[in-house]
Amino acid sequence: MIGADVVSEESENDPESTDSAPADRHELLAARLLTAVNGALAAAAALGVLTVVVQQNPASYPPFFRAIIAVVYALVVVVALLAQVSSRRTIAVLNGVVSSAYLALVALAWPVLALSGAAPSGQLLWPLTVISIPVLAGVIAWGQAGGWIVLGALGVFIPLLRFAMADFSANATANNVQAFATAVLLAALAGGTLARAQRADATAAIARDAAAREAELAARRTVDVRAQALVHDEVLATLGFAARATPEMLPVLASQARRAREALNALASPPTEAVGADAFRGGLQELARAHGAHFTDASAQDGRAATDIPADVAAAMTGAARQALINTRAHAPDSASNVTLTRIGDGIRVEVSDDGPGFDRDAVAPGRLGIAVSILARLRAVGGRADVRSSPGTGVVVDARWRPTPSTRPVAAAPMGLMGVRDMRLAGALLAAGPILLAAYSFTWLRQPIPAAAAGVALAVAFMILSWRTGRAGNAIVIITSALAVAAVCTMFAGVAVPDAATIPTFAGMWPFVGASLVLGMLCFRGRPVTALVLLVPITVLMVLSAVPGPYPEVRAAAVRAVVIVAVAAALAVSVHVLGRHLERDRASALRASSDRAWLAEVTARAREKVARLDETVGPLLTRIAEGTPLTEAEVRQCLVHEGRLRDGYRAGRLDCPEVADAAARARARGVDVVLIDDVVDREIDGERLERLRSWLVVELDRAVGSFIARILPAGRDALATASSDASSTRFGG
Repeated sequence: MIGADVVSEESENDPESTDSAPADRHELLAARLLTAVNGALAAAAALGVLTVVVQQNPASYPPFFRAIIAVVYALVVVVALLAQVSSRRTIAVLNGVVSSAYLALVALAWPVLALSGAAPSGQLLWPLTVISIPVLAGVIAWGQAGGWIVLGALGVFIPLLRFAMADFSANATANNVQAFATAVLLAALAGGTLARAQRADATAAIARDAAAREAELAARRTVDVRAQALVHDEVLATLGFAARATPEMLPVLASQARRAREALNALASPPTEAVGADAFRGGLQELARAHGAHFTDASAQDGRAATDIPADVAAAMTGAARQALINTRAHAPDSASNVTLTRIGDGIRVEVSDDGPGFDRDAVAPGRLGIAVSILARLRAVGGRADVRSSPGTGVVVDARWRPTPSTRPVAAAPMGLMGVRDMRLAGALLAAGPILLAAYSFTWLRQPIPAAAAGVALAVAFMILSWRTGRAGNAIVIITSALAVAAVCTMFAGVAVPDAATIPTFAGMWPFVGASLVLGMLCFRGRPVTALVLLVPITVLMVLSAVPGPYPEVRAAAVRAVVIVAVAAALAVSVHVLGRHLERDRASALRASSDRAWLAEVTARAREKVARLDETVGPLLTRIAEGTPLTEAEVRQCLVHEGRLRDGYRAGRLDCPEVADAAARARARGVDVVLIDDVVDREIDGERLERLRSWLVVELDRAVGSFIARILPAGRDALATASSDASSTRFGG
């Protein structure tokens, strides 16, 4: 069997032949990023406990419980490291453990304190109030809804725990509101990022499927064109000459038959590796030498480095050049021919020219296949084009060109944005509630609460402005919200930072500053992280000046919290943006790889089918011709029958059906030269009329003698088709 054992089975068993990237690749990378941020947040919180957090009267928790808290924080950092080498499912499980462990700590905090024998009072340990850690872990583990549930549970548990411990200070209230607001910001960001990553995965899967289908269609067209060109260049010529061979031609025919078999084997084993520029140039040069043509490499004159050429493009270019040279030798044997290789941008151009008598293209018989199949269709199949220029007395120029073009396959996917409109507005409303609540609370512990109320309104308005839309904030939005944040911090000069009831700055008095930092954090999500980091400097300076003459322990704690908020928000914004760009490149690369695999698989399958069909019909004849001995009369008739049937497959169009093919074979077996032509695309024929036309044609073929030609006529003619032979000429009107 020709080519039966040529195609390897490796592609069916090779793991590289399938898409090795996980279906949730975008979500996986986003989860890894968010888990890493959570680990960094836990490390920063632990460092803050050791350095700047001030608690005058912390509750007397037993050492083992404090050790458990430290273990949970260490677990968050370990999970952040493990996530970078774990699957999405494993990351979800690990973050679920983190969130559950933190919830357990908060739930057991009062019972442990009560059972330890110490008075269940005092300030709640600050590590138990950094609720951004379990909330962010909850979003990664269970999605946006899971994060909100964890946030809601902690929003209830922690106030109840403070109530049980009689921890009602203004500092505690401010800390709770700020921790809740920070958790809202991070939960909204994490949920929006994961949701968009999931949509990106789904869209990428759809794009890969569409690209694979397009690649399969392109592969079928490519194989069909290669098969047509191969049959025209090798098989038809072999069968045609064999039917009319003289004894002197037998050695040449045997060699041509063997070459035809090799070409069929090559069809069943499509090339996949790119062809180097030097190898392609050498092949063209050898081809020109074999046909007595002069070769010129104009591409080497521009001094640029040559690039590799896709295997199918190199094969199409070489095949078209070979057919052009064969045509020159057949129709202008005394002319001088040239093959010229030129670079056109990133592509190539091959010109084959001669100074022969030329021809009138309009006068070429419609049944001629050389130019259409072996040259024009070859280049179209690989995304190139070919022009054949000639007129009587001017010679012939075959101009074949190819250059890479951007893929038209769908590659768009959901963008890796920071937050959706709904998530942004929900986060903005929750964040705006925080300063309003603290402003209202200021009426209970400040003698002059009006400045604090003004700060609350300014911050709430800033949150609503920033959350109304998504995307990068314009300059007007930046100016307005920055002014509101600065104005809120300036209210601290009016006794908010150092309330009348205290002699030194309090942490509760710093809430306008921390609220302003949350505004800057939201500005990061609107695509302005650099602006937020720059604005953090003046509002921090204003906060410090409002606390003069000090002391500054509480100021340091507030400053660290604000810096962490803005730094984490900026890092997340930049990281997600970089991640989005990386995923776009990764998606395009995966899409190309998926398309290439689908193309190769379909080319291989289609080529096997084509080779098997040709092997069944002409394989035995090619084997017989390759022996180099004279054919019998029956074998000669078989050559004529198969040659005609193969030609019909290319030019007969709608006339090519089993009953017509059998009638044509019977006529050719009687020695009739049969030509069937359907080269009109503007003539529509319904199924019933087409069946009547084919039945009429079978009758005409069965009584044909000598030569016979049948052709479907263009639209507008009185008849649908004509049939002429040496015996008669008839018209079919339908």
